[in-house]
Amino acid sequence: MSQFAVMVFEDEKKAYEGLHALQKLHAEGSLTVWGTDVLRRDADGRVTIIKREDQGPLGTGLGTLAGGLVGLFGGPVGAVVGMAVGATAGGVGDLVHVGVSEEFIAAVERDLAPGKFAVIAEIDEEWVVPLDSRMEELGAKVVVREDRLTFAEDALEKRVNARKARLAQLKAEHAQRKAEKARERAGSKAEEMLQKLLTEEIEDERRKLESMAEKSEKRLDSARQELTAKILALRAQAAVANPEVGNRIEQRIVELTNEFAEREQKLNRARDLTRQALQA
Repeated sequence: MSQFAVMVFEDEKKAYEGLHALQKLHAEGSLTVWGTDVLRRDADGRVTIIKREDQGPLGTGLGTLAGGLVGLFGGPVGAVVGMAVGATAGGVGDLVHVGVSEEFIAAVERDLAPGKFAVIAEIDEEWVVPLDSRMEELGAKVVVREDRLTFAEDALEKRVNARKARLAQLKAEHAQRKAEKARERAGSKAEEMLQKLLTEEIEDERRKLESMAEKSEKRLDSARQELTAKILALRAQAAVANPEVGNRIEQRIVELTNEFAEREQKLNRARDLTRQALQA
């Protein structure tokens, strides 16, 4: 499973040495680096991205994390480098979107003190010693790790289920009101207004479900692109590695494919739930 790692340094020079060390570990095959950013926390507590590696679709999750940290700590939106990858400086919302915990956020806030620099990276590692020992040599104060989870997929499915139940409830209430009105063969102005409001609410719920179906499709397409790009990167890494390291990298490909299958299942389920609700 991919992880986000945050390494905090006393000055900018050390931070760039840490970035170079990460790249060397990747070249050795000790770990795989999907993307990196270098951050600075100013004296007033604001966070700014001062360097972003161009990783294309591989940087999407990291870009959202960095944008979320910038937003959370009050940095200007314009300071975010490379926003074209799809990240927004939305703060906590973005951090939840990429599946990091409150403990992770608290650790970053505590250790990335004003005047400090940090390298944040999305990585895939088999063991922690290579990165920890290299960062210790460079004087990194802390290495915070967080698994990149699929909270967004889980949350989307829960929201779809809630919307589906709400739509069914509104339809049932609307049908009941119509039946009662037909029996009475007359309706007051208040009843007509209520029927209109129910109809509008039903249409609003349908629009929200349609939007969620589109979101599921987009996230699935993005996940496929990310998988393809990561597999290509791993193949390139394995091609220059010794046989033992190459075998370990092949195992990473298997694990990555299995993770995608899990995400795909959740997103397909969310999409199918929306279609069932819209067709009911």
